Amino acid sequence: MSGVPASLYVTAADRPWVERRPGVHWKVLWEDGDRKAVLMRYDPGATIPRHRHLGDEQIFVLDGGVSDDTGTCTKGNYARRPPGCVHTVTSRHGALVLAIMTGGTEPE
Repeated sequence: MSGVPASLYVTAADRPWVERRPGVHWKVLWEDGDRKAVLMRYDPGATIPRHRHLGDEQIFVLDGGVSDDTGTCTKGNYARRPPGCVHTVTSRHGALVLAIMTGGTEPE
């Protein structure tokens, strides 16, 4: 049908990994303005320093686990960080996470 948006299929293997912080790699799957879908790979012991979310972040852990100030999200589980959420993220043993984000972050 003409004029109707089509599904977007992404071959994740074709997207490059970019090291955003030491031990934290991003693979952007989709981006539209301030909204994005990102695969995040954490090396064992990786940390994202304390920051504030300006928008919403939802994560689904595909492998391993990530922890913040309020708990740990492990393989097969979901967590949401609402706008204004402040936290530090760590991955003791490494992880693979699908993150859906709106807005950015700022240091806290």
